[in-house]
Amino acid sequence: MREYYVLTMHPDCKEVLAWVFDNKLRYEVHLNRTRFWVPVDSSLNTYFQLWLKDSCGAVDSSLDLATGLPISSQ
Repeated sequence: MREYYVLTMHPDCKEVLAWVFDNKLRYEVHLNRTRFWVPVDSSLNTYFQLWLKDSCGAVDSSLDLATGLPISSQ
């Protein structure tokens, strides 16, 4: 699974969220964005990459999402 987000104020937010809900993808709603997970080896990923990728950002798993700083190796 690969994690993405769409910002609430993005012009395509409604279209992206409708696609997420229609395809029963896992998602988390936050104040300024909605995070969702797309299965990597599926036709959903192909559709996402071709049509919706420009409206969404990928979540960087190497960063602490609260601070934006790199996660330290301990």
